[in-house]
Amino acid sequence: MRSVTLPAARFPWLPVLAIFVVGLGLRALALGGAHNEGDELVYRILIQQLHLGKGYTLAGTVLIGQGWPAEQYGRRLFFHPPGGAALFWALYEIFGEPGFDVAQVLSFAIFYAAMLWLAAQVLVPFRGAPALLTATLAAFTPLMTHVAGREWLDAPLLGFTTLACAIFVLAVRRGALGWAVVAGCVLGYATLIKMTALLVVPGIVALAWVACDSPSPASFLRVAAAFIAVAVAVEVPWQLYQWAVVGSAFPSWAGKPSPELLETNPYIHYVTVERSPWVYLMLPRVLWTLIPSYMCLGLLNVSPRTRRTMWALVGWIVLVVAIHVFLGFIGYSKVLRYVIIVTPATVLLFGLAVQELAGRLAPRRALIVGLFAFLMMGFVLEVSQGIVTPLLDSDFVLIRPLFSRPTPVPYARP
Repeated sequence: MRSVTLPAARFPWLPVLAIFVVGLGLRALALGGAHNEGDELVYRILIQQLHLGKGYTLAGTVLIGQGWPAEQYGRRLFFHPPGGAALFWALYEIFGEPGFDVAQVLSFAIFYAAMLWLAAQVLVPFRGAPALLTATLAAFTPLMTHVAGREWLDAPLLGFTTLACAIFVLAVRRGALGWAVVAGCVLGYATLIKMTALLVVPGIVALAWVACDSPSPASFLRVAAAFIAVAVAVEVPWQLYQWAVVGSAFPSWAGKPSPELLETNPYIHYVTVERSPWVYLMLPRVLWTLIPSYMCLGLLNVSPRTRRTMWALVGWIVLVVAIHVFLGFIGYSKVLRYVIIVTPATVLLFGLAVQELAGRLAPRRALIVGLFAFLMMGFVLEVSQGIVTPLLDSDFVLIRPLFSRPTPVPYARP
């Protein structure tokens, strides 16, 4: 019998674009509800302050004394860095009230494009069914769809952090300091949305080393050093300005609920005092592909490069989760969306597993077919979670895993 050589699969541009359009439509649909959750109200008032030239502060606004204690919210500077507020403010000045929603849709678009760019550099060759499945997961992964349906900081944080990662891998591949500087600037901006963006650095540096097949150590170190140094240089002026205005570069009250807030806000009390820090280990019940992807790669006889890529991604996820568990133990709120920057790693882990299985399905061995079915079950559940969470659970400010019993949670607005 003559062997038949099938043509190499191409990147599915049209289906990937169609998935993006569907994802964009669902983001817009999820944003159509009321935006009266606590953090959303805070940012709307804060942008009004900037619009009226009253500065980056909530001091003197109607919120203070109405459930938002002055000790936490009435300082001369708002406690989060100004990057996210700057984005909201710029789009508010252009579009008016819809600017808040435009920021979330734009963040989704940046994340989706950057996620596929990153995947195309790590999952080589990135094409055919594996590319299509990875693109679908990127469009509907639940942490992202959850935050992009609210006027929060987390979607911009994810979008710009993922973009920085994609540009950094490009810089490593080319040994280009210029691109490393660009990546550092983008990551630096992401840290000015939330400082937790810096937590991706160990993971993306390790992943870039593996994905680029161990480039010249000297070139790699120069590119990585430039990337990190520029990101820190972009972040530091904010810390110095905080120091000058409020007396500390890293004030202890920033982001950590005050005693008065814990006493007066049932929701903050619930997520800070009543919730266990181990709630972050619930992640596989929301990101349903996480365990199947890891199991597939662990059971298959994969190449050393794939094995190293897997451990770089697992390390990325574990580091981010572990640090948030620690923060939960020392008095910070425990909310699953805070670990949003694991998303690029979880999507890549799934893409890696699909890619490995896709090349082994032809003989139809029982183990391979079983693993593929298990992985696809996780994929269907995760995409379903990503649709259900922002649309059907839109009034539920905490992610509720599929099949879970509703748990009474105090409303998020004081």
